[in-house]
Amino acid sequence: MDTREKIVPVEQLAARLDRGPWLAVVGAFDPLTLAQAERLAQLSGNGKAVLAVVEPGSGTLLPVEARAILVAALKSVRMVVVAEASALPPVEIVRDDAGEKERSAAFVEHVKGRQIAR
Repeated sequence: MDTREKIVPVEQLAARLDRGPWLAVVGAFDPLTLAQAERLAQLSGNGKAVLAVVEPGSGTLLPVEARAILVAALKSVRMVVVAEASALPPVEIVRDDAGEKERSAAFVEHVKGRQIAR
């Protein structure tokens, strides 16, 4: 399966959510890190399908389309939508804004440290 097929327009979301219990995980996923991938895998083990909601945001490292494609490539993610959380139909939502900022900052510092060491 082409993982880009997991990415759906927000207009189609409500109809697709009728197919079983879902858990929407909202974030920027900028960039997608191992810690985030492991968290999504853990959340998918609760009997609900994971919908990754990639928020557009500003000042991100990667364009929203690239972030959506990367998240869609994860086995634990069943569907991806690019949208603000406020645009979602009624669904259980999980978000970790502080944790996401921390993971992104740690990644940036890691990359900077590797460049300085050269």
